[in-house]
Amino acid sequence: MNLFVYIISDADGLGISHLAKSTMEKFEVGYDEKSFTNISSPENLNEVFNEIKNDEGSKIIFNSLNDISHNKNLKTFSEDYNILTIDYASYSLNRISKFLGMDPLDIELEDDYKVIHHYKRLDALDFAIRYDDGRDFKGLEYCDICIIGVSRSSKTPLSVYLASIGYKVSNVPLLRESVVPRELFEIDSRKIFGLTMDKTRLQKIREQRLESINLPKNSKYCDINHIEDELKYAKEIMEDLDCMIIDVTNKSIEETSEYIISKIENIPN
Repeated sequence: MNLFVYIISDADGLGISHLAKSTMEKFEVGYDEKSFTNISSPENLNEVFNEIKNDEGSKIIFNSLNDISHNKNLKTFSEDYNILTIDYASYSLNRISKFLGMDPLDIELEDDYKVIHHYKRLDALDFAIRYDDGRDFKGLEYCDICIIGVSRSSKTPLSVYLASIGYKVSNVPLLRESVVPRELFEIDSRKIFGLTMDKTRLQKIREQRLESINLPKNSKYCDINHIEDELKYAKEIMEDLDCMIIDVTNKSIEETSEYIISKIENIPN
């Protein structure tokens, strides 16, 4: 059998790539693998389609595309060219077995749900790192959860913890000297969570941070009046967004995560 396996993602595709590899190892079949990651436009995706069309043989696409229009285009393309397309939602070892016309090797097989959950977490961690601290506001369109707040309010550790469970999390710092991204006002406010904290506690955290990197603590960054002003500004933005506000002063990362998950899981699809 002349078989091609493709990895397509609009991020780094770490999780879906590992899922493809671990899946194909369960079958006694040779294949050529091609990876197309960081797809950023319809033009990029069409270039991928053209390359796939030129390959002769059976084809399986493993994809983790976040963009809805990219997903629609991929669905149309795969149907037109009789290509098996696998993502986290449609993963099934049985489907792949039927497509290949062979049974998986006689090894211990995991439950499909456990398999996809493991690799979905890898992609979620990749997502959290990619869209950490407002690096790229495009992630707001695709995230499951958005965390906002002032510096050192635990946005990043909270994002990573939620990602380790499987949620795609983007976090955005609220800085008076920076413009609030318009994308923040375009997403469902129910998946935005604003973090606030007691000003004295935040001051201590910032002082500890500066001390850890050998910087002086007597800066505006640690000034209690400046911190109070920052927190007030951040709260105004959160109220404008009509998002949930969480005081994390005396909450652990785990407690805050549990609270966020309880709210997210109750949002109707």
